[in-house]
Amino acid sequence: MDTDSVTSLLMEAASLMLIGMLFVFSFLGLLILGIHLIARFCKAFPGEVDLESVSTSRPKHSAQPGIDGNIIAAISAAVHTHRQSNKNI
Repeated sequence: MDTDSVTSLLMEAASLMLIGMLFVFSFLGLLILGIHLIARFCKAFPGEVDLESVSTSRPKHSAQPGIDGNIIAAISAAVHTHRQSNKNI
């Protein structure tokens, strides 16, 4: 194989690599710039918060009204026992 062809192939590979890296770097820079611009816009023009949709307190257990607490406890115990027995495998 001719050394001139190897050299030209290596130069072409290096130029393609540099072009690709420059493209990715430019894209990521524009992405960061866009995120900063959106953050500034959101700080300058905050939206209205619907207080009814924001939940301040959550129930401890999300049980349905028709399910007895003893049933929930039994299911929880069964799941715990199953997980403990499968831990040894």
